[in-house]
Amino acid sequence: MFTSEVKGGSLTAMTGFEWRRALTGFDPGWWGRLGDRRTVLVAVGSPAPGQPALDVARLAGTDPRLRVLFTAAPGPSSAAVEVMLRDAGAAPLRWPDLAEADIGLVVTAHRIPGRPSGAPLIALPGTIPAAVAHRPAPVVFTYAHRRDRPPDARHGGAVVVGDSDHDRLVASLPLRDFYRRALGVVGRGLVVVALPAAGGTGPCTRCRSQDVVRRLLAELPPDLYQVLGVPEPGGDRCPVTAARPRNGLELMPPEADWRAALIAADWILGPPGPVTRYGTLTGAPVLITGPPPGDALRLFSVRLAAHRPVRPQLAEAAARWRPERVRPVADRITSEPGRFDRNMRSLMYGLLRLPQPATIPVPDPVSPPFRIGVPAGEALGPVLQGG
Repeated sequence: MFTSEVKGGSLTAMTGFEWRRALTGFDPGWWGRLGDRRTVLVAVGSPAPGQPALDVARLAGTDPRLRVLFTAAPGPSSAAVEVMLRDAGAAPLRWPDLAEADIGLVVTAHRIPGRPSGAPLIALPGTIPAAVAHRPAPVVFTYAHRRDRPPDARHGGAVVVGDSDHDRLVASLPLRDFYRRALGVVGRGLVVVALPAAGGTGPCTRCRSQDVVRRLLAELPPDLYQVLGVPEPGGDRCPVTAARPRNGLELMPPEADWRAALIAADWILGPPGPVTRYGTLTGAPVLITGPPPGDALRLFSVRLAAHRPVRPQLAEAAARWRPERVRPVADRITSEPGRFDRNMRSLMYGLLRLPQPATIPVPDPVSPPFRIGVPAGEALGPVLQGG
């Protein structure tokens, strides 16, 4: 868990009471001189985009001078966020409890209320500028690729730091067999299919994804293939409904780390989006289902044909796939591969006005995956998406 509470000379977990007690006043268990102590607030608005925020918290959580607090930003996904934070070992605070907190830095990718107004804020890659433009305190926008940085951005207000999802996926690739065992797919082919979010795609794309799920379940024998639905990160709640799939379906819940499924996959299917884009890093064949016109991923990936059986298409994709064919897509994810932790930590400590620890941060593998089974013959209910 992410905490800097020290008892008996070793880092230990904090209870919810200890998180609240540490908000104000002097904490005798907090190391460092009084002037060196800082509090970092990580505000998470939805489960899937909240993963990079937890990656940032990991950078601060090992420094005894820093205290890391977590909160679910007010919004429709706050309950799912609290579940994700507790699963990560954190004790999330309610937003009203932070009114009197002495916050030194805020990290978020979502719209949050104005307070705490005096703390500088790091807006993670993908943050909509209007979501944090209302804050009177300094805001630093971060970007994954130098081509994403606006040319007219003010100096110091826009920093290219890299992409934590990219770096942790790459760090996890040597553990592919471990993730496959965790998902129970040893001896079978794992087909990962993206379930589009309601907020990011039109109804045609969602209906097409339902048709793809039905085809996979109807045509692939369950003793040879496992179909795993992964909610597309960054959307709203999306009712993905199938008409009583014959063979059942596995689903990644929104609080699970969706990145683990990509590492374990033998095939990755879906419309252009985070699942298929990051899937290009894994070496698995990426099959696009009905891409919108002009999307770059359409030019380099295989298209799943609607008029042909699924199983021969999967076999052909596996036989002919060459990872270099999607290299332009993978290279566009970040211009700072492997350097997110180093760049982000440098930015954080600069805003906190503290010297960095004398260590070199490296990305960790992602958390082990878990999934929910939908028994054969049951209709799929609503699938929660991050929001």
